[in-house]
Amino acid sequence: MTQAQSTTHLSCFIEAIALAKHTKCASRDDLQALLQQKGYEEIVALNTAEELEPQLPIAS
Repeated sequence: MTQAQSTTHLSCFIEAIALAKHTKCASRDDLQALLQQKGYEEIVALNTAEELEPQLPIAS
């Protein structure tokens, strides 16, 4: 993974946590859609949403 990809993934991960906390995302698909609306590539949004899926009920 290149430095740019790593930075993008970290940025997406941080934004995903904020979105999950403040928008009450209930599912991985909801979170992925919100991340894509924010401009993240589909694969980055999908990977991030999958990583956070186990914590979604806790964050909301």
